[in-house]
Amino acid sequence: MSFQGKSKKTVKYIIFAGVTGLLVLLVLVLTGKKKSGTDGQTLPIVVVQYPEYGTLTQSITLSGYVEANAMIPIVPFVQGTITEYTARAGDFVQKDTILARIDDAPFEQQRLQARAAYLASQSTFERIESLYRSGATSQQNYDSAKAQRDASKAQYDLAQLQYDYTEVKASIDGTILIADMAVGSIATGSEPIAVMADLSDQVVRLTVPEKYFDLFTLKKENLTVTITRPADEEFYEDASTSATIDTIAPYVSPQSKTFTVVCKLDEPGDRFRPGMYVKVSVAYATYEGVPLLPITAKKLDGSCYSYDEESQTVGYHLFENTPSDAEHFIVPEEYAHLQFVTDGQNSVFDGQQVRVADGGVFEDL
Repeated sequence: MSFQGKSKKTVKYIIFAGVTGLLVLLVLVLTGKKKSGTDGQTLPIVVVQYPEYGTLTQSITLSGYVEANAMIPIVPFVQGTITEYTARAGDFVQKDTILARIDDAPFEQQRLQARAAYLASQSTFERIESLYRSGATSQQNYDSAKAQRDASKAQYDLAQLQYDYTEVKASIDGTILIADMAVGSIATGSEPIAVMADLSDQVVRLTVPEKYFDLFTLKKENLTVTITRPADEEFYEDASTSATIDTIAPYVSPQSKTFTVVCKLDEPGDRFRPGMYVKVSVAYATYEGVPLLPITAKKLDGSCYSYDEESQTVGYHLFENTPSDAEHFIVPEEYAHLQFVTDGQNSVFDGQQVRVADGGVFEDL
């Protein structure tokens, strides 16, 4: 064998040995990583906490709009041109405050004519009455004069009333909601010159799904209603007030499968006005001093996991019919001493060994 042939053979052995060494090293590395899993480095990481005692309130949330319990249109009883208009939307006025004046010239003429006719008939009646008492005239003449006097008096009273109606007054103590007439407008009996309401008496009419009918009708006395108006956080906090259930419709609409509930605001204050959008929370059950966990501790199927510190394993639980709200659920008292997984529960199974995140948060791996 030549020197050149031996050299090629040696190179092949060296390459083969190198490749074999690399393979062995790779296997050792992989095996080492696999074995290192037993010391907890690759175990699922979870966040755990104990239940905290507090109060849980079960409620349903509906939406609606604020209304004045009674909106009163101020309608003129006579027709004519508006010569004075003092009504302003937003003003609070007392009953009998003059909101507008209608041109009274035509009504003044009618009043004067009716007054003259009445005075004439009154004078005639007094003369006939004197003759009747002295026996100088008949009963028929007396009755006729009296009837004429009474008719003239009625016409005069009507003319006076129509004249008085030229002053359009507020019919209640309240706030003017709408005032869209002006001097020169024609007032008629078919269009109000203003719309008023008592803003201390405001309501919200709720359209409630049929499934809540028994809740409202059978547990009305136990329901607590809170009305909240969302506000711009940059300027003000949300406005909130309690409310009282005023009426519950005794029937369900077959078309919409809903019924109407009217809630009266207890203290509307200055933050609520007719037409405003509000959220209505109706609380039907309250649990005080109970162990609570965040609702996020539950998986989609409603299950959750407790954590055993001694064995470092998790245990599966399914608490059926456990009261909850939008943020928390009640843990049965017999489990209140356990820690529960509040994050990472979707990647574990019953009896699995886990590692608890340091400081209650996941570490960067």
